[in-house]
Amino acid sequence: MHPTRFYRRLLPLALSSLLAACGESTRTQAPHSPGTLTTRAAHQAYFRQHPVPNEPVEAVRVTDLETTLPAQGLPGQRVPGQLQAQATDKSVPIVLVHGFLGFGRDELGGVIKYWGGASDIQADLEALGYRVFTASVGPLSSNWDRSAELYAQIKGGCVDYGAAHSGTSGHDRTDAAKCYPGFYPEWDAEHPVNLIGHSQGGQTARLLVKLLEDGSAGDAEADNLYAGGRTGWVNSVMVISSPGMGTQATDNLQTLIPSLQELLFAIAASAGTAGLDPVYDFDLGHYHLGRRPGEHFSAYVERIMSSPVMTSKDASLWDISPDGTQEFNAFVGRSERVKYFSWATEATSSGAVTGWAYPNPSMERIISVLAYPYPRPLVPGLGNVFGRSRYGAVQYDSSWWANDGLVPSNHMDAPSDQVTLKYTGQTPEPGQWYALGRVEGYDHLDIIGLLTVRDVRTFYRNQAAFLSSHN
Repeated sequence: MHPTRFYRRLLPLALSSLLAACGESTRTQAPHSPGTLTTRAAHQAYFRQHPVPNEPVEAVRVTDLETTLPAQGLPGQRVPGQLQAQATDKSVPIVLVHGFLGFGRDELGGVIKYWGGASDIQADLEALGYRVFTASVGPLSSNWDRSAELYAQIKGGCVDYGAAHSGTSGHDRTDAAKCYPGFYPEWDAEHPVNLIGHSQGGQTARLLVKLLEDGSAGDAEADNLYAGGRTGWVNSVMVISSPGMGTQATDNLQTLIPSLQELLFAIAASAGTAGLDPVYDFDLGHYHLGRRPGEHFSAYVERIMSSPVMTSKDASLWDISPDGTQEFNAFVGRSERVKYFSWATEATSSGAVTGWAYPNPSMERIISVLAYPYPRPLVPGLGNVFGRSRYGAVQYDSSWWANDGLVPSNHMDAPSDQVTLKYTGQTPEPGQWYALGRVEGYDHLDIIGLLTVRDVRTFYRNQAAFLSSHN
């Protein structure tokens, strides 16, 4: 079986069931029958009746992304800003941090990689002489919990979620299953790393920097992560398709599925009970979602549904929401010692009449259902969201419409309170955000090589060379 077809069958249960559910059975208001249950067939019919416009757009050319590189050719390859650059220091490791519903290298049988899909970004870069590691953090977890896991995986040791944080969140402080030898045990200010985060992975990387440098008084103990003072441990953070201001997709999904968080964690609990963790691990051992020996099923269900995780803000859905991200950004800020880079993606075109952002025909249908700008009285999609965010912290306007299927493109460069410079070849300075460009025609999954025939190895070779030239 072709690897891409194999992957389509093995996509993590949560992603398949959740996003497919939004296409198969979402409670919306159909144009011809308000308040009815709309099926995927009805959505498809609606798409046929309302063709997606394919208007020209301006941005980074896809041909630049897919430029063929020499077999060993680091000199002469294209890098952000259309500059020629050569990798000068490959000694600084690159750590890849996945996003929401992501997975590790050994999950899904190891056949499909989050970073590369049918290809393998880590292996490709290692063949070119880079030191690369792929993290595997909680796919449904908060950025705090993910950062704690990321720290333990890089440095080595057992994860510590912090005493104060764990007490407030209602989960264990540690997880016996999360003790690691360390990707890079020598990690310190003299041996820094570069972090590349896709989607929520960008937020997680930023929070890790915050905790490394400033710590957390209520969680500090001995020399743990929260003691702070670890300035210089991260050389740069590169975020790709990251929700700098959150994503309105969380609002839309929770409007369509009011108990979305409960559904996701119920799926996670069921997967663990069914012994599916080796295939796809939700990394929620600290919440004790597994079924206990001899526990009656009804008692198990009652315990899981009453778990604090079901309604907790200590979860990814809150952190990537516009309301949660506003709170997150206020806490995290930025480091004056770290260089920040961002890549945006967009897979929509502006409608000539409405101005709404319509999915390009190439956008993966499993996410285009969320992106499509449905007319009122339907629940709006990402492409025409209006009003205020779910908890009122954000007022939506047209700047939120252009998107890559899951995240608004205009807010991928950096949080709105951060000054962002367009990268034009200048020497990057610590403490500054640089917008490297926008990759048009690539949706949220294309840019990491998932559910696509596109080969993104060249793109990541370019990023590795770029980072190595600014270590």
